[in-house]
Amino acid sequence: MKYDFDRIVDRKQTNDMKWHAKAVGSYLHMDIPEDMIPMWLADTEFPCAPVIVEALKNRVEKEIFGYCAPMESFYRAVCYWQKLRFNWEVKPEWITYIPSVVAGINIAIRAFSKEGDGVIIQQPVYDPFASIVKNDNRRVVNNGLVCRDGHFEMNLEELEELASRPENTMMILCSPHNPTGRVWKKEELTKAADICLKHHVMLVSDEIHGDIVYQGHTHYPLLSLDGRYAEHFIHLAAPGKTFNVAGLKASMSIIPNQSVREAFVKTQIAMSLDVKNTFGIESVIAAYTPEGAEWAEQEVTYMQENVNYVEEYLKEHMPGVTMIRPEGTFLCWLDLSGLHLGDQELFQRIVLDAAVICVPGPWFGPGGEEHFRLNIGCPRSILTEALERMRKELYRETP
Repeated sequence: MKYDFDRIVDRKQTNDMKWHAKAVGSYLHMDIPEDMIPMWLADTEFPCAPVIVEALKNRVEKEIFGYCAPMESFYRAVCYWQKLRFNWEVKPEWITYIPSVVAGINIAIRAFSKEGDGVIIQQPVYDPFASIVKNDNRRVVNNGLVCRDGHFEMNLEELEELASRPENTMMILCSPHNPTGRVWKKEELTKAADICLKHHVMLVSDEIHGDIVYQGHTHYPLLSLDGRYAEHFIHLAAPGKTFNVAGLKASMSIIPNQSVREAFVKTQIAMSLDVKNTFGIESVIAAYTPEGAEWAEQEVTYMQENVNYVEEYLKEHMPGVTMIRPEGTFLCWLDLSGLHLGDQELFQRIVLDAAVICVPGPWFGPGGEEHFRLNIGCPRSILTEALERMRKELYRETP
């Protein structure tokens, strides 16, 4: 490989919250050991792509960091990336800069639903989906995923029934899916989108993990599949997961329909979420290039090897723990129900005793019981130590 994904950067010398026990403790509302291994927050441990680092250094040398706005080069970069990665022709005027995908979801909920409306999500799913809906005084409506023979699927019959209720006005789709790692097939996406169209449900597609897809699978931007979807729905994306630049606060909505886009932007401004980040803009322009694409491809290859490593490690050393192999994302969804320890004891042993900070499955809603989400976007040496700590504590004899 041209790039070294085994190199470890000491993030304790930065203000990155992931590696500071006090910050993690504040998040979990408990004391966390200083020797923790953080496998929770969904950013990676890889040094940023050199093309981005160099662009940011060049920008620092300009010496002024006032208010900024994306120019033609930003929009051109986003269009280039969508064409290169997904063969999707995006027009610059469809693109709006937003600080994060989570912010984009929040904006959309406030712009296209009213208090008391139902918002459909597919749990177990990224936990801010539910918290944003609740904080916006909307109702969480769970169209829970179904696990059949070790494979997660959408419950489309139930989705049809839920979408048919007039009080349910929105759906948030996670594509690829966090935490299960599913990369939805074209047929699954179109069936879900057709149901939303039929019942006038606004569909917001969170595609932040769209670049991280493993061999044998393909990510399809929902809006690229049918002109009707582009006319009615919202696409959200960002370089944050792919290039580990979440702290630069650069994401984008892609909304082809002008009236929908204008309503989105109007609410964004009302929420004071329209200020841009100087370095975020630069990171997008640098990342969405041939050099960025080369780096991203090698990163995905390395992480696929990490997935292979976890799969083999579990089979050999951790009986009773299984993993449905992720098709995308750098997140592994571990099923520990075979250990018969229960959620509280699993949390005690993994998070507190082993000091491996994974996200407990129940945080993702129904279907997450006795599961943990493990972030494998890291050098293999870190992953090895984390798994060995977990094994030691999970299989120790109780007094």
